Amino acid sequence: MKFIAKKDGVEYYTEEEFIYARKNHEVFKLALFENNFYKLRMFKGVPILEIDGLRMHSVKEFNNPLEYSKQVAKKLKIKKTDVVLDTCMGLGYTAIEASKKAKEVVTVEISDAVTELAKWNPWGNDVFKSNNITPIQGDVFKEVTQFRDKSFSVIIHDPPRFSKAGNLYSLDFYKQLYRVSKKNARIFHYTGSVGKSKKRKIHEEVRKRLSAAGFRKIKYEKKLQGLFAIKP
Repeated sequence: MKFIAKKDGVEYYTEEEFIYARKNHEVFKLALFENNFYKLRMFKGVPILEIDGLRMHSVKEFNNPLEYSKQVAKKLKIKKTDVVLDTCMGLGYTAIEASKKAKEVVTVEISDAVTELAKWNPWGNDVFKSNNITPIQGDVFKEVTQFRDKSFSVIIHDPPRFSKAGNLYSLDFYKQLYRVSKKNARIFHYTGSVGKSKKRKIHEEVRKRLSAAGFRKIKYEKKLQGLFAIKP
């Protein structure tokens, strides 16, 4: 096994596309089943999440998986007065990047398995220790209804693919995001390239629904594979 990091008394190693953690002389493989198979593995020097062998990170155009989160935060022009909603936490990279400039970040994760792996991830477990990040375990489709009107000035929506979480691409959900957004709030919605082989442009479908929900100045960013929009 190849040593990769040590943090909070835990040593981390990688071997054959798996990451292992050694704590108190016990070794744990950072992989588990919860209806699906979840695991961490190294990619360009940084752990990424895979579910059933599929990467949950946009990495093609970037030097490493952390660069994507940095670019999203930069494009959203997050500042120290912003309150940010990160709808789908994953390993917490985007929440952590947003927290470096924002006043507060609220991040939601539906999967217990993903949260457990995030806690073990030496590159991302600060999401549970930061003074200005509030992680919530739950379904954001339901959790968003509990937030007050005009609570957030920035929203980062990076959902699973449409086939896995179609409700997070629905007009009803976008209306909730609009409701909890402050005036002039900025939103980024990752869409990926779902259905590309069938000439289906998922980002165009999302654009229409975001517009129907009330968002304006909707622009597609090819490199980030998502849409930026404003609440007027």
